[in-house]
Amino acid sequence: PMRTAIVTGAAGGIGEALALDLARWGWRVVGFDLTAGDAPLLPSDLAGFGGSVEPVAVDVTDRRAVDEAVARVVASTGGTLDAVVANAGIRVAGAFEETPVADLRQTFDVNLCGAMHVTRAALPALRATKGSRVVVSSSVGGLSALPGLAAYCGSKWALEGWAESLAHEMAPLGVSVAIVEPASVRTGLWDAGSVHGDPDGPYASMLQALEEGDSRAWARALDPNSVSATMVSVVEGRRGLRHPIGLTARARFAARGVVPAGVHRRLIGRLTRHDPPVSSPRNQDGVILVTGCSSGFGLLTVVELARRGRRVAASMRDLSRRGPLDSALAEAGLSDRVEVLQLDVTDPDSIDEAFARADSWVRLAGDAGRLVGLVNNAGTLAVGPFEELPPSAVHRVLDTNLHGTLAVTRAALPRMRGHGGRIVCVTSSAALGGLPTWSAYAASKWGVEGWAESLAFEVGPHGIDVALVEPGAFPTGVWTKAARYGSPDGPYGPTVVDMEAADHRAAQSGGDPVAVARVVARAFNGRHPPFRRPVGRGAWLRWVARGVVPFGVQRRLLARVVG
Repeated sequence: PMRTAIVTGAAGGIGEALALDLARWGWRVVGFDLTAGDAPLLPSDLAGFGGSVEPVAVDVTDRRAVDEAVARVVASTGGTLDAVVANAGIRVAGAFEETPVADLRQTFDVNLCGAMHVTRAALPALRATKGSRVVVSSSVGGLSALPGLAAYCGSKWALEGWAESLAHEMAPLGVSVAIVEPASVRTGLWDAGSVHGDPDGPYASMLQALEEGDSRAWARALDPNSVSATMVSVVEGRRGLRHPIGLTARARFAARGVVPAGVHRRLIGRLTRHDPPVSSPRNQDGVILVTGCSSGFGLLTVVELARRGRRVAASMRDLSRRGPLDSALAEAGLSDRVEVLQLDVTDPDSIDEAFARADSWVRLAGDAGRLVGLVNNAGTLAVGPFEELPPSAVHRVLDTNLHGTLAVTRAALPRMRGHGGRIVCVTSSAALGGLPTWSAYAASKWGVEGWAESLAFEVGPHGIDVALVEPGAFPTGVWTKAARYGSPDGPYGPTVVDMEAADHRAAQSGGDPVAVARVVARAFNGRHPPFRRPVGRGAWLRWVARGVVPFGVQRRLLARVVG
């Protein structure tokens, strides 16, 4: 029987080239795209090849529309599906602080959530088809972040983290997952959006360097047909998780996990001709805002910062849960150094109110009240096989861990840019490698890391350092039964049972979470805070393995450890 593939973003660029090439190889291709009705995918182009291309107009960000479209395809094949290629994407460039929030959100909705929607809908049919594959189209920006592309790189890193976790999850069920990482390609992405930012504003130099860099990249960009040739081989069964395409992508793939972050940042900054960073001040005067302080790392970080003489604004979504923090501060005699305020990182109005209150401290106390640091710690967890994770749980994780971090940082930047400061993001060892049942959480943390790596180029010249703290498993309140999904009697049953037991063992042996708080606090005291700092034995092991140990070896090691 004719093999069937769904290809998203099939009306132009790489997607169109791939749809036609697969059809020439005898595939029936169903091409999803917003503008599918206008696509030049003509049957006459395929005469004599035996395949076909069927354009379908569907918005990949609309989960229900995707579910219906995939259901129609699967019904036409009798319940099977040979491949899904998640290729739809958009590119948003410019200064993060000056890019409209709606554009930032749309970048993740299309590049990440679009891939999630079509894959989730297709997984039952993929599981029912021997030798089926999921192929996601990432980018060179998913291998190492680039200046002026914070949201785009964040979305591609998130996509890779999700796909790597999904690959671990689906391998026992016979579904392969692959990531294609092309260098710059001559597609409509370059024309779809403008470069956001004021050419006479604080990021003028960065915007000019970005536009000049785009011109150089376009001159050496790959042809979509050359990228399609590699993608066809991947869809046809080429082995391996990651497939970089083009010299730039292969070089960054080779450097991933090998070249230290500081060296990488200097090299990329020099190659892209961006202004070098300025050392951030170690401001003892001023306020450090910490999110997610009702328990866990946030609570401990507030106490540790106050113990070191810092003024701290401790924020949390629900002030009725401030009791443990108040008790810890009172016991340490530090209550007078901490202001507790309500802040829901998923609520724009709550963020505005919190920062309006922070502005009042400057009016009252001058430099002693200004914001000199931010700790993005607020987070939530949802663990389970991706197919069995409720969409609402995935949305909650992305909204809190990823979009909440971006929103709070965007509000903090104009309040720090004039005098400098430091931003610390508490991510996770899950951002160093994918794990089965951790796909949504990994996507959120990988997304923060890719975004932060790009943001560092933008804010470095303004004396703002960005640092990542990557804890392993520690016994904190995040480990609750409510965060777990998946049936032990379903198709993922063995994985659900084994991973729950492994996660429990890891958390119980993780050590004292105060270690994480101390690393965060040191990031505000050191002369040059390291960009990336794992905490805990498990995190260090995964940091060492990142980019060095092949995926197949990682999967076998994981199977041995998990059981």
